Amino acid sequence: MNSTAVPRGASEPFRQLRALRRARKLKQEDVARKAGISREAYLRAESGQADPRMSTFLAACEALGLEVVLAPQHLAADVNAFIASRNGGVTAASMAGQAPAAPSAPASPAPSNPVGAGFAASSGEGHKPA
Repeated sequence: MNSTAVPRGASEPFRQLRALRRARKLKQEDVARKAGISREAYLRAESGQADPRMSTFLAACEALGLEVVLAPQHLAADVNAFIASRNGGVTAASMAGQAPAAPSAPASPAPSNPVGAGFAASSGEGHKPA
């Protein structure tokens, strides 16, 4: 496997985290340390060797300056398009090599992201739900 290949077992969210980590030229150790988890736990999650707890995923997102956003499936493409419009066309999905999000029409098929989750860069100031 070459260094840019995404491990087969990696879940889509961790594929996106891996792409973002690499784009920022961070090592797995850097993200793991900032997230407060072991490098081994992060490596297993990113490589698809383990199914991490949600807390591990959220800690990794926070370490990378991301906010997890849940949206209804039928609005996921619109949410991603909005994030891209506010972030110079960049979404976590586009960093993972997927096509940029386009606004969805009411009759469009379900988005490829089954849970309707997106990632947004976060300044960490007042963006947490109450």
